Amino acid sequence: MYEERRLDSPHIECVWQARAVRDERYLAPAVEYWDLWFARRPGGEVLAGLSGPSLGHRWIASAVGEHVWGVQLRAHVVVPGLSKQLVLGAERRLPVRDGHVEITRHRVPLPEFGELTTFVDQLLDLGIVRSDDAVRRALSGDDAGYSERHWQRRVRASTGLTRKQIAQLVRAREAFALLQQGVPPAECATLCGYADQAHLTRSLRVFHGQTPARILATG
Repeated sequence: MYEERRLDSPHIECVWQARAVRDERYLAPAVEYWDLWFARRPGGEVLAGLSGPSLGHRWIASAVGEHVWGVQLRAHVVVPGLSKQLVLGAERRLPVRDGHVEITRHRVPLPEFGELTTFVDQLLDLGIVRSDDAVRRALSGDDAGYSERHWQRRVRASTGLTRKQIAQLVRAREAFALLQQGVPPAECATLCGYADQAHLTRSLRVFHGQTPARILATG
């Protein structure tokens, strides 16, 4: 069982949780976000981690009875002292002890799924994460005042990705959503700005690990 909630928040892309009813693997798409996650295993052990942005899909294994929950932070939200480039396509485990999780040497109470929004507010208040407002504006198209080269360096330093890479991820996500709604691949390619259907297919294979036909069949 998987649940995802999109929030009207300048800092949070979504909160999510999953409960495994059997041992299985599932596809996680490429994203431009930090993913701060927690897992409670059937025996009660609690794990935590910070997954970095990714330019390729990946497989994640889950065990029956496992409960996993987390929050995706928007691309302009950063963790001072931890470069996204260092965890690009990877993850960093976070120490969990006595009901607390340690993030860059700060210990904060471990949140349950319903507490994730308040948890992010706490991280912001403590300076454990912060919003790079200049990058937020640049990603929304407001990049006046500096050269393109300046913004490319600034965005990559903050997010671990270039603006072009982020745009590719956003476009693939939009195409995936349209296909899930039953939009034909050729029409989807045109709506999302792909050169042709073959271009759309290549993009979705890389970023989502599926072809348009497969997405339509399971949508």
